[in-house]
Amino acid sequence: MNKISGWLVVLLCSFPCLASSVQTELRVGLSQNTAPQKQGNTLHFETELFRQLLNELGYRVKFVAVPHARLSRMLQNNQLDMAARQSEKPVTGMFYSQPYLEFHNLVFALSDFPDSLQNMHEMSRYSVVSFHNAATILGTEFNQVIQNSPSYREVVDQEQAIDMLLQQRTALLVLDKVTFYRRWAERGLAVNQVKSFDLFPKAEYHIGFTDQKLQQQVSQLLQKWQDSGRVEQLQKQTRQLSQSLN
Repeated sequence: MNKISGWLVVLLCSFPCLASSVQTELRVGLSQNTAPQKQGNTLHFETELFRQLLNELGYRVKFVAVPHARLSRMLQNNQLDMAARQSEKPVTGMFYSQPYLEFHNLVFALSDFPDSLQNMHEMSRYSVVSFHNAATILGTEFNQVIQNSPSYREVVDQEQAIDMLLQQRTALLVLDKVTFYRRWAERGLAVNQVKSFDLFPKAEYHIGFTDQKLQQQVSQLLQKWQDSGRVEQLQKQTRQLSQSLN
C-alpha cells in the first residue's frame, strides 16, 4: 500500500461519515416512452417513484432509457441494477418486487364501428394497432389474433396511435384505459365518439433486480409507501403535473 492510499484508509476509518457519504449509483432501466424529459419537462410517475425510493435508501440514480423489449435482457446481462415494468415469467437469478403499477387495457373503436366484440379472437377480422411490446405483454391468445389480423402495428407514441384510430387507419386500438381517455379528453373529444371492449385481464408490473438485498430494501419501503397511500398520491401528483406542463 502506498503512502497516499494509507492516509485515505486512515481518514475513512477516523471519519466514518466520509465513507457513508459516498453513495452507490444504480443503473435503473426505464421503458423509452416513459423516460425522464421524453416529452418536454413532463415528470413521469415511475421516474419519480424510483428516484424517491432510492434516494431515501441512500442511493444515487442513473436512468437508462431503452425500448421496453430490451429491459429484461439488459437486466439479465447485468447492464442494469433495476428495471421497470417486468411482467414476464420470472427468470432464475433475477429478483422482483411486488406489483407497483397496474394497467387495464381495453380495445377501442370509433362509435360507428359495426361490430360488438365478445372475445379476443373476433378482433382478428380487423386491423389492429397497439402499444409497444403488446405482443409480448398480452400473451398467447393475443398473438394468435395479430397473426390472423389483416394488419397489425405496435406504436410507441400514444398520440400517434390515437391519430391512427381517428383517421381510420386502423379499426381497433389497444391501449390502457386511463391513458386513452386522458389523451382523448385532451383533444376535446367526447366519450360518446368512441366505444370500448373489455377483453383483457389487468396487467400488473413489477420492478426487476439483479441483487436480492436491493430487492428486499426497495420492496420493504415500497410496501410501506403503498400502505400509507404515498404511492397513490405520487401517481396523482405526477399525472396532474404532466397535464399542466403539456
